[in-house]
Amino acid sequence: MLPIAIKNVVLSPENVKKLVERCIPEELIPVDWKCDQSDVYSNLKSLLECSRGQLGMFESVTALFQALSNFLTAPGCANLLQFDVNYSTLPAIHMSIKGEHYIYKMDVLELLKSRIPCPFKEYQAELVRFALKCCLECFEVEWKSQFNSHCEMIRVDLQLLNVFDENLLECSKTLFKNTELPLPCLSDFSNAAIDAESKGAFYKIFKLCDEVYPMAENKKFYSRMISWIATVGKLFNKVLEESFMSADDSKATVRLFKIGKDSYVMAHELLQSMKNKHMDVSEFEEKVLKMSNLATCNFREVAQKVKIGDMKNIEFIRINIGESKITSIPIPAPDGTYCVPATDALYDLINDIIVAKKVLQRINRSQFEHILKFFESVEHVFPHNGGDYFISMENVEWVKATWEKTYEENLKSSSAVKHIRKVRKGGFTEDDLDKELEYLNLYNCFPEMKREVEWAYKVVTEDRNITLNLEDMHSAVFQCQMTILLENLPNVYKFLHSQKMCIKWVPYLRCVLCEMPQLDKLLNKPSVTKDEIKDLMETTTVSMVAPPEGTDVIVEGKDQEVTSDVPKKKRSKKTKKTEEKSTSEFSSSPEPEVSNESKSCSKCSRASHFADVANEKLRISKVECKHLKKELANAELEVEVQKQKGIDKDERIRMLEERLKSKDDIIERQNMDLLAKQDTIMNLEMEVETNYNIIQEKSTTIKNLEKSLKKKDYRISQLEVQQSSEVRIMEPTRSDEETEKVRDVLFKLLEIQGTLRSGNPVGKCRELAQRICMKARNKEIEDATRIESIKFCEQAKVYIQAVNTQLEMIRGSRVVKPEEILELPEFPALSKGFLKTYEDIFKSEAPKICQSLLKTSEVKPGELADTGCLICIEEMESEEGTIKCECCKRRYHTECVQEWFKTKRTCPACSSVLLDDSEYPTLGQR
Repeated sequence: MLPIAIKNVVLSPENVKKLVERCIPEELIPVDWKCDQSDVYSNLKSLLECSRGQLGMFESVTALFQALSNFLTAPGCANLLQFDVNYSTLPAIHMSIKGEHYIYKMDVLELLKSRIPCPFKEYQAELVRFALKCCLECFEVEWKSQFNSHCEMIRVDLQLLNVFDENLLECSKTLFKNTELPLPCLSDFSNAAIDAESKGAFYKIFKLCDEVYPMAENKKFYSRMISWIATVGKLFNKVLEESFMSADDSKATVRLFKIGKDSYVMAHELLQSMKNKHMDVSEFEEKVLKMSNLATCNFREVAQKVKIGDMKNIEFIRINIGESKITSIPIPAPDGTYCVPATDALYDLINDIIVAKKVLQRINRSQFEHILKFFESVEHVFPHNGGDYFISMENVEWVKATWEKTYEENLKSSSAVKHIRKVRKGGFTEDDLDKELEYLNLYNCFPEMKREVEWAYKVVTEDRNITLNLEDMHSAVFQCQMTILLENLPNVYKFLHSQKMCIKWVPYLRCVLCEMPQLDKLLNKPSVTKDEIKDLMETTTVSMVAPPEGTDVIVEGKDQEVTSDVPKKKRSKKTKKTEEKSTSEFSSSPEPEVSNESKSCSKCSRASHFADVANEKLRISKVECKHLKKELANAELEVEVQKQKGIDKDERIRMLEERLKSKDDIIERQNMDLLAKQDTIMNLEMEVETNYNIIQEKSTTIKNLEKSLKKKDYRISQLEVQQSSEVRIMEPTRSDEETEKVRDVLFKLLEIQGTLRSGNPVGKCRELAQRICMKARNKEIEDATRIESIKFCEQAKVYIQAVNTQLEMIRGSRVVKPEEILELPEFPALSKGFLKTYEDIFKSEAPKICQSLLKTSEVKPGELADTGCLICIEEMESEEGTIKCECCKRRYHTECVQEWFKTKRTCPACSSVLLDDSEYPTLGQR
């Protein structure tokens, strides 16, 4: 069966060829491949068949299409690839940090076009798509005139898009109901769809269609086609005006990129967006203008520099930089060009070396010098001491041209090269991987690659219960070559470290540059002598000191040269745990004290735990700074000693001053980390304080309600006493039993209201639906998911309104009787189909939405169903092992209430006396 994702994408054979040539290296595209099939699937299938295993990194046609379709999400993809008229792209919708949906402005028209169905079939469908694409070009000029920036984004109203889809579907169904349709003329069309200037162009389009498919013989078809184009143009213009042209664009849009554990924005994009909205940028404008075009700023720095009022008017939109399997995805830059993540460009280059040109299979050891010289020549693009996170496409093209020149002049060989062989049906073993590397002649130049077999095999088999296939073999062979290449290119590894990608490319390596905290352990080591510290200060390379039990300790100097030992291998999970245990014993840091925070609130307890962890990290950082200062003092002492000796005094002092400067830089970075950690602690303390205030407010509210109820009871009793023979209109009264029932309902409603506020069922449902729509890429699943989400949200809003209405009625001035309180409607539940779809896509169970409300779908007076113990805040699955208060009907765990009675003798909910001076009262224990 044809995969739905491929079936919905329309690409002409010429466009498929352009896409393949852009994403797949030339060496991997067979010369005998002919892209002449009518659909995408057939063309990609013939490509895999002609490759004869060279494209074995793709398990199937679907896997190949998924890899290629990632490029179809690139903003302005059609222009990048210079597609002809017959094409479809897959514009990506992004989420802002406030939960709104956004899209690049340049992709708005492509988004709308991609949602237009084609009710015609075969060759008629091709003519209709061609004519429709040409006709809709009349909207481009007006839409592009609204652009302020190449990377500007706009909010998407998904509800209006759904209405657009429904209207198009309805029109496509009614198009073929009438067997005889008059041939409309262009003058009858809606002015919204066709203007006077474009009518001549439309006649040219239909004239071209007439040459291929004569109009005189197919009047009925052309009548329907023109009616369809006119209808689509009218609906297209309507949704464009209502959803985008009239959208509120008062907020500046700034993209937020997640790199490592931090988030960054492009500095010039932030400046430009704020200027367009007339915001104050005086505090940082001068500094930003001095930065490079693609320089980034940490989001924390942005929050400190930009005023609070302006921050509220900036929409920060998360841009997920996905890892592409075959090529990097271009990203619009603030200067109107495109850029790519620097590590993606480097990955593409290494992929070309290893996979496309198979250089490591062809060369001998002496020829490797040309690869070293090449990477030295491009070091200004991939600097080992840092650099921007993004590089321009101009630099990418220059690096590719430089590499092609190096390859052609020094490394290209006419000798045949071997390809990875097919894997047997039962999969392959570690020994098979070893034999495959030997078969590919990879041991000729790098015999040390043999030691990588075990680790690479563990990576492909980790967390996998299925049989290893050809795709896994390609991955393992690639991992082995990547590791050897990084070990022999230390400056490239330093660049990856600066880009926070040092341990992601090869999962079983660990970065020694990330292990600077080991310096503290070395200085605390009892067996370290003064001579060792002196040698540590004199050397400018990475020193390896052997600590006890084989633990590696790394010390980094200023101008250190990382040798082939820079990427270090993890031993195994078991060995790693042993090393971590010995490391913790080696450190002199005491264990953090267990927090004595109250456990009555899970959020407070968790926040307190995080605060303790942050405090411990802060203390360790202070210890590191202390030892660095000691090292500075030793360096100063050594300067004095060298002055007394008089041996190369000036040169020696210069070298030591450089080292002192490097240590100052390290201390400055440590101070910055301390500030960041202090900020984290402050945020956690504020969260704890906020949770405490919420608890206090809830407690105060409950006490006020109790006082109010007592006053009402007193008022009722006074009215009964003051009854006289005079006929007066009195307020309705109720008995003690009825009052108790109303009180029970009130407490339960307050609990439900708290659950609704914390659970946010509407927001969570929308978030789950959006995640499914973004991941599924399936029109049927997306439509079903949106319908399910809308239905759930409407029912949830009805439930919330019913709870609020009952609370207002009970709290009102009129005395309410139990029979006057209506039953709550049933709280909605997500369908099994929705939950199963989520589980199938994300391989995990869907998050629960207010699960406790599903057990108590209705609240009846006198029949209050407890779901949680107020003392431990845990759910009670049954009444077994619980105690009930006869006053407020609340239930508690027996063990919890016994602990409670050690300090108090009242009910936690209603404060009524529960315990006699001598024994427990009868509480309905079961």
